[in-house]
Amino acid sequence: MWVMDSGAAWTMTPRKDLLDAVRAPPISEVRSASGHAVKVAGVGRAAFRAPDGGLVVLKDMLLVPGLKANLISLRKLGQAGVSTTTNGSKTFKGLRGDRVLWDLHESRDVFRSMWQIPALIWESTKKELGEVKAGSGVQGECNAVSAAGVTVSARSGETDWETAHRRLGHVAMPLLQQLHKEEAVKGLKLSGQPNDTKCETCLLSKFTRFPFHGVAGKSKAALELVHMDLVGPFPFRGSKGERYFLTIVDDWSRLMWAYPLKQKDHAASTIRDDWLPFVERQSGHPCKSIRTDRGGEFLGGDLTAWLKKQGIEHQLTTSYTPQSNGVAERANRTILETARALLIESGLGNSMWPHAVRHATVARNRVLTKVADDMWVPLERWLGKKPPVDMLRVFGCMAVAHVPKPYRTKLGASALWCVHLGLAAESKGWLLWEPSKNVLFDSRDVKFVENIMYGKWEKQPEARVTQQLEEITMHFDLSEPEDSEVTAPTASGTDEGSNEDIAADAEVKDPEQQQQEASKTPSLPKRRKQIGGGTKDWVKVKEWVNPTIYPACTRMATRKLLSSTSGGATTEQQEQAQGEDAVLFLGDDQESDDEEPAYCFYAPIQPPSMDHALAGPQRGKWLVSRDAEYNSQMENHTWDLVYLPNGKKAIQCKWLAKIKTDEKGEPSVYKSRLVAKGFQQKEKEDYKEVFSPTAKSPTLRVLLAVAAVRKWKVKQMDIVTAFLYGIVEEEVYMVQPPGYEDGTGRVCKLNKAIYGLKQAPRCWYNRLASALEGIGFRASACDESLFLMGEGESLVLLLVYVDDILLFSSSDKEIDGVQQKLTEQFKCKSLGEARYYLGMHIERDTERGWLKLHQGQYINTLAEKYSLQEEREVVTPLPSEFKLIKAAEGEGVESEDQRQFQSMVGSLLYAAVHTRPDISFAVGQLARVVQNPTEEQCGAAERVVRYLKSYPTVGVQYSASAQLSQKGVEVLKENGEQLGEGKVFLSCFADATWASEHEDSSSVSGYICMVGGGPVSWRSKKQSETALSSVESEYMAMFHAAKEIIWLRRLLKEIGHEQTCATPLFSDSKGAIAMARNAVLHGLNKHMRIKWHWLRKEVKLGTLDPIYVKTQQQPADFLTKRLAEEPHWRCARMAGMSLN
Repeated sequence: MWVMDSGAAWTMTPRKDLLDAVRAPPISEVRSASGHAVKVAGVGRAAFRAPDGGLVVLKDMLLVPGLKANLISLRKLGQAGVSTTTNGSKTFKGLRGDRVLWDLHESRDVFRSMWQIPALIWESTKKELGEVKAGSGVQGECNAVSAAGVTVSARSGETDWETAHRRLGHVAMPLLQQLHKEEAVKGLKLSGQPNDTKCETCLLSKFTRFPFHGVAGKSKAALELVHMDLVGPFPFRGSKGERYFLTIVDDWSRLMWAYPLKQKDHAASTIRDDWLPFVERQSGHPCKSIRTDRGGEFLGGDLTAWLKKQGIEHQLTTSYTPQSNGVAERANRTILETARALLIESGLGNSMWPHAVRHATVARNRVLTKVADDMWVPLERWLGKKPPVDMLRVFGCMAVAHVPKPYRTKLGASALWCVHLGLAAESKGWLLWEPSKNVLFDSRDVKFVENIMYGKWEKQPEARVTQQLEEITMHFDLSEPEDSEVTAPTASGTDEGSNEDIAADAEVKDPEQQQQEASKTPSLPKRRKQIGGGTKDWVKVKEWVNPTIYPACTRMATRKLLSSTSGGATTEQQEQAQGEDAVLFLGDDQESDDEEPAYCFYAPIQPPSMDHALAGPQRGKWLVSRDAEYNSQMENHTWDLVYLPNGKKAIQCKWLAKIKTDEKGEPSVYKSRLVAKGFQQKEKEDYKEVFSPTAKSPTLRVLLAVAAVRKWKVKQMDIVTAFLYGIVEEEVYMVQPPGYEDGTGRVCKLNKAIYGLKQAPRCWYNRLASALEGIGFRASACDESLFLMGEGESLVLLLVYVDDILLFSSSDKEIDGVQQKLTEQFKCKSLGEARYYLGMHIERDTERGWLKLHQGQYINTLAEKYSLQEEREVVTPLPSEFKLIKAAEGEGVESEDQRQFQSMVGSLLYAAVHTRPDISFAVGQLARVVQNPTEEQCGAAERVVRYLKSYPTVGVQYSASAQLSQKGVEVLKENGEQLGEGKVFLSCFADATWASEHEDSSSVSGYICMVGGGPVSWRSKKQSETALSSVESEYMAMFHAAKEIIWLRRLLKEIGHEQTCATPLFSDSKGAIAMARNAVLHGLNKHMRIKWHWLRKEVKLGTLDPIYVKTQQQPADFLTKRLAEEPHWRCARMAGMSLN
C-alpha cells in the first residue's frame, strides 16, 4: 500500500525489493512526527502504474527499514509539476497536465490508494523504460530532475503530443498530425493519441484572426523571388535595444528568416551585408527579385541603387495596400502569433521578444506550410533533405546546465538552473539564461524540465537545490545529423538557430586563437585572461539581458563588433571591437595547467521587486530578511490595526529587496524593506513639512582630509530600521503589509515614520537630532547633518546620511562612548573602521599618513550596467574633436535612447560629485543636452564611462606630507604663517575659459579647493552672465571660488582648525587678480553688476589672497575645457588625485 503524505519531505519505503539502482543516501536519518530518528539505508527508484497504464517513476526514494508504510511526498510531487485536486466526495486526484496519475480517496487523515499498487519487478520494466544509469533519470527525454522526484515515462526517445506541440511553437494540431503521419521531418517520435483539448496559450495568443488571401507561389527555384517586410517599432526593447525585426521569406521554399534590429535604417545593411551573401553561397542560386513595401527603410539610402547595380529587381507594393506583399505579411502574423504564444506560456518578460521571434521562426520552418493546393516543410525544400526536430525544446522551460570542474568552486555546484531560450547560434547546443546573474550563455550539456515554465517556477532554498543538482549526470550526444553540412544563413529560421549579433558573432572563432591584449599603463587593471586549450563548447556571456526580472540599460549607439580570423585578432581589430563580449567557457571538464580560468565577476544585480527576489536562488535569505523587517515593525509599535474611519483613505505599501555589498563588492546583507506608497499622500492632509538635511559631499571630504592630517580615528555605524524611530504627527492610514494580512479588513494607523512616507526622512532626522542633543552634541551651522561634541582632544564629530553614520575623533574611547549612548536609544550596528561609505571606498595607511577615497566598485558596476566593461581603454574623458552643439528639435536620438542617456549622465554625475573631478567638465557638458541628445553625444557619454572603467580606482587622496604646493608654502611663509605638523591649511585654484560655449559665447568657470593636499570641493559650471573679456570671465570664476572658500573657512573653524591667515586663491589671470585687489580697469568693468565686487571686499578684509600662477601650474584648467592626455593628467596630479 502506498500512502500519500503531505507532511513528508522525502518519498520513502521500508522495502528494498521495491527499489532499483540503490545507492548511498544523501542523508543519514529521518525523523518522524514524534521526533524519533530512523536510519536511512539507501536511495533508489520505485514505480507504479497510472490508471491509463503508463508508468510513473518515483526518483530519489529513501530506503528506511523502520517505516510502517510506503510514503509518497506530496511536496516532491508538487515540485515535479504534479497538481492535486479534491472535491466533496473525498476523491483525490494527481494530474500532470491532462494526464491522471492516480485517483485516490481520503481515509484517517492520510491519502490511501483506491487500488493496490504492487511493486513492479524492475527487470520486466527495463525494456519499457530503456536502460537507465543510476541517478541520471530516464534515457531520452528528461521530463524532471532529482529535485522534482518523479518521471512519467514514455518509450525511449518518444515525446507526447502536447510537448511536441509546444516545442514546435504551438503549431496547429492538424499540421502536427500531418507532419507525423507523412514523416516530413526527422526525430518526431510521438506516443499516445493527439489531444483534442484546446491549448489555453493558443487561445490567448491567436484568438483574433484576420482574413488574408495570399497568392500561390510561382517561383521555380530558390531566391527567384524574396518577400521582405519590417515589423515594429515595439513599445519595449530587446536585450540589445531591438525594436524591430526584419522578415524575409523565400517565395519558392517559404523558408523564413527574422532579424531583430535596433533601428529601421539597419534593414538595408542587414540585407546587403549579412543575409544576401550568405544565402546565395549556401543555396547556390542568385537572388533575382526582392518584393517590399514602400517603407523608407527599403527606399532610403543606397539599397535601391545597390540592388540595381547587382542586377536584382526591386518590386514595390502598391501604395497603402499591404495585401500585395501578402506572403511577408502572413509570415509576420505567423511569427508574431507564435512568439506571443511562447511569451505567454513561458512567463518571460516582453523584452525577451527577440528570442521568442527567433525560436518561433526556427520552429515554423520545420512545420508543413500550405501553398495553393500543395504542402511542404520549408527547410526540407530549401535543403533537399528532411530537417531534424529532435533538438527542439519547449521555449521558456526550466533547464539544468552542467558546470565544468574548473568553475564549480566559484559557481558552487556541478549544475545550475537556467531558462531555455532556443537553439544556440554559434555552438551545437542551446541558448540559456541564468536568472540569478542575468547572463546568457550556450551549452550542450543540459537537462530540460519541459513541464515547468519560468513564470511558474519556484525553487527550493539554494543549499538544497545545490545538493540535488550535484547528483545529476548530463552528457548527451548532440552531434548534428549527417545532412547538416548545408545550412541556411545564421539567422532565425536556420538549423543553427539565431544570431544575436548577425554580422560579428557568427565569425568569432575559438578564443584560443585570439591574442591577449596587454594593459596600456601600469596603473590600468589587468584584463581578464581567456582560456585556450582544446575545442570547447564556449559560452558567450552577453551583455545584461532585459527580461521582467532584471531591467537593464542597453547600448545606445551602433558599435562595430569584433571580427576575428583563424589566425587570431590583430591589435587593431581588438581596438575596434567596441562591442565584443566577455567569454566564459562551460563546455568540458578538461583542466589546463598553463592557463588561468577566465572567471567572470559581476556586482549583484538588484531585484526590482520582492516577488522577483523570492522567485530567485536566494529565496530562503529573502524570507528570513522579510520576517526580520516585519518583526522590527512589531517591536517598534510602528502601527495599530484599526478599522478605516469614514472619509479617510489608506495608502498602499509594498516590499522592496536590496542587496548591500561590502568593499569587495560581495553581497553582505539581503535587506528587505517595507515602504509606503507615499505618492498617494495628499499635502496638508497626510503631510506638511518634508525637508530633511543630508551630509554634503564637501563636508565628508573635509572631515576625511582633516582626519588624514590629524591622524584621527574614523569609525562607521548604522542605525537599523532608522525611519521607524521617527514619530508621525499627522493621521496616516496604510493597508496591511503584503503577506502578513490578518483577513479582518483592518488597516494600519501609523505611529512611526515608515519608509516611503513623504515626511519620513524629516521625522527621523528630528528624532536623531533630539537624541544627539540629549547626549551633548550640537548641530553645525555650516551643515545640519554634522554634529559636534567637546573640544580639543575630546572633540567628536558625527556625520549622518540618513541611517549611515561616520564618527571622527582622536580617541577611540570618545567614539566608543558615543556609540554606547546611541545604542541605548536605537538599535545600532557598529561597523568598525570606515572602509565603505555611500558607495565610496575609504583606504588608509595610518603609518604613512594618507587616506584615499575612490569609487572603484561603483565604476565597474556602471561599466557592466551599460555593457562597456570590455571596451578598449581611453585616456581622456572626451575625444579631441568633441564640440557641444545642441540638436534641433526632431534631430536627436529616439526616446528610449534619450532616457538611457539621461540615466547614464545621472550615474556619471554621482562619480563626478564625489571622487572624480577629472570628469566634471565632461559631465557638465553632457548634462546640458539631456533633453535632446544626438548620437555623437550618446557616444561621448559612453566614452566617459569607458574612461572611468580604464582607471576605476583613481580617486582623491589626502595626507599631511602633501598639504601644500611649493607655491602655497611660499605664500604662507610670506604671510607669517607657522607651518608645523598637524596644522590644516586651505587653498584654492580658480580658472575660466572665455566664450567657449559655441551657442551663446558664454564662458565656463571652475575651482578646486584643497585641504591635506587633496581636493575637498570643486565645481565646473557655465557662467550665468556673458563675460565681455577673458579677464571678466576669470574674475567671475574667482568670485564663485571665494564663496566656497568662505564656507569652508567657517566649517574648518567649527571643527577646531581656524584659518588664521588669508586663504590663497590662485589664478592664471593677472588682470583678474588686479581687479580683485583694487578698483582698477574701471572702464572695463564698470558695467558689471555690484555682486561681483563682493570678492574685492573679502580680499580687503584679509579673508582671501589672490595669487598668480602660470597656466601650467593651474589644476583647475581641466574643469573649464577639454584637454589632451598630457595636460589632463598633469592637472589631475596637481589637484591631488591618486593615480594608482
